[in-house]
Formats: sequence, structure tokens, C-alpha cells
Amino acid sequence: MNSTYTTIRHLLNIPISSSSWLLLLIPLDAGLAISTAVAAGSYAAANYSIKGIQRYHVVKKHGLTWTELQHISTQVDEAQAKIRELNQFYTRVRSFRSIKQLIEMNRAAKRVVQLVKEEPKRFYLVESFFYSHIDSALEITKKYALLVRQPSKDASTKVALMDARDMMDDINELLQQDVNDVIRQDISQLQLELDYAKQLSNRLPEPKGDDDNEHRTKEYNKPN
Repeated sequence: MNSTYTTIRHLLNIPISSSSWLLLLIPLDAGLAISTAVAAGSYAAANYSIKGIQRYHVVKKHGLTWTELQHISTQVDEAQAKIRELNQFYTRVRSFRSIKQLIEMNRAAKRVVQLVKEEPKRFYLVESFFYSHIDSALEITKKYALLVRQPSKDASTKVALMDARDMMDDINELLQQDVNDVIRQDISQLQLELDYAKQLSNRLPEPKGDDDNEHRTKEYNKPN
């Protein structure tokens, strides 16, 4: 459950517990210790109840179980950490081509993560991104950055660098495909809407042609 829900819970819990504390302490004269203990209990009870309502709302909204949502949230957090780590290599890869590859990888990865955050069900369209592709992007970038920083590059190192660049291109293609996969439903929905709009337009009556307009003009100008 995200920080917004947590903030809402605290904003609701604080006045509830404060009101109970003041009620017990002043009008009922229950004493400071008892009032504080009851207020803490009311805070915990309100927090538990509101959290349950929020959890039900989230589960109903996304059509997933709570366990699924927790798993997806964990995967999203881990992917975001890997993207942040990937961002640290901009100053280490050195070549323009590699920087461009890194920018493209980051852009695609962030797009996938953002879409899954907005609609967790999309996770199942791009599981390979979270379980494999983002890890591959990070590992091959680390390998390339390590090779490019070697002071002297023999023939085998140069070959390894070329292979690493090619692998970065391959991973970029995978990440771009992940983006396509995660928006596949949107594209299908848009196509359905376009097809429906086209059917509606085909049912509209044809506009009257110029011949009818000309005929009406002649009738109007006809002498009496």
C-alpha cells in the first residue's frame, strides 16, 4: 500500500485518538495514564480498521488478491532500485553510442515500471522484464563499464567490448518489446474504438449533393 494511503490513515487516526484522549482526561477525569493508554489503543484500532478498508478498496479496484498486489509492489520497488543503479553509469560508459543505449534502456524501463504502478495487472504482460530483462540490462552495463575503464586494452578486451555493445543493443530491443507488450491492451482497445467509430460513420446518411443545391437555386431564381 503506497504512501498516500499511509498519510490518509495518519490524518484520520490523529484526530480520533486525540479526541478520545481529551474526552477521557478532562470531562471524565480518567487520569493521564489511563487516558493515554486508551488513546493509543484507539489509534491502533482505527489504524487497523482504516487499513482494512483501504486494502479492500485497492483489491477491488485492481481485481487482484492482496498477495498478488504485495508481490507486484515488491517487484516494482526492486526494478526501480535497479533503474537508479543503472543511472549511475552515465559517466562511466564514456562513448556516445553507449550513453545513447543507456538513455534508451532507462527510458523504456521507467515506462514499463510506471505503467505497472498505475495498473498492477499489467505486470503479468511483462513478467520477463521484472524477472530477467532489467537484470540483464544492469549486468551488461556493469560489464561494459568495467571493460571500458581498463587502462590498456588488448585484442581480447576489445572483442569483449564489441560484444558488450552488441548485447546492449539486444537488451534494448527486449526492453522496447516490453514497452509494446505492456501497452498492447491499450492499442487493442483503441483499435476497437476506431473500428466502432468507423461503423457509426458508415451508417450516417449521405450529404445531399451539389445537384440538389443547384436545383433549389434554380427554383428560387425562377421568375413568377
